[in-house]
Amino acid sequence: MVNAGRLISKTVVAFFLVAGQALIPASFSVAATPQATASETPSAISTAPLFSSSFKDFNRKMQPLGQYKGKLVVVYFWATWCASCRAEVPELIALHEKYKAKDVVVIGIAVDQADKVEKFVKEFAIPYPMMIGGNEAIDLSKQLGNKIGGLPFVAIIDKQGNLVAKVLGETPKGKLDSIVKPLLG
Repeated sequence: MVNAGRLISKTVVAFFLVAGQALIPASFSVAATPQATASETPSAISTAPLFSSSFKDFNRKMQPLGQYKGKLVVVYFWATWCASCRAEVPELIALHEKYKAKDVVVIGIAVDQADKVEKFVKEFAIPYPMMIGGNEAIDLSKQLGNKIGGLPFVAIIDKQGNLVAKVLGETPKGKLDSIVKPLLG
């Protein structure tokens, strides 16, 4: 015979574990520094999944990320409902404008509804390429080292195709520029 109290307790604990995991990507933020561990440095992570992926633009046309191979790429996974993501947009625009003539491209991959993203892009006059993803975008971010699938997440790939930095959570002002600038040499 099963102890009803024990069964209820296990069910309640399981519910909160599952519910808590579902909330982590939407609310997780860390003091952003390039995240790497001794066993998984950014350069040890393959960027092949990035350059073999494609996402839709606002015209519903698939855009292959392979078109950016050979450039210094700053890939920004974000959503309109993410406060940290929204706060970083002016710095991403500035980074794009400052380095676009030096083969640096900022790519936004929104994990959101296309109409909301398009409205946001128009409102903030975002000049860098923007694509729309769903679970496949989160899966790609995980393949690039975003173990929990949190937002915002930035992956920086050098011109040779190596992942050189990854940042989970809101990036401190000036951090992206300090990562990108030495890679231009």
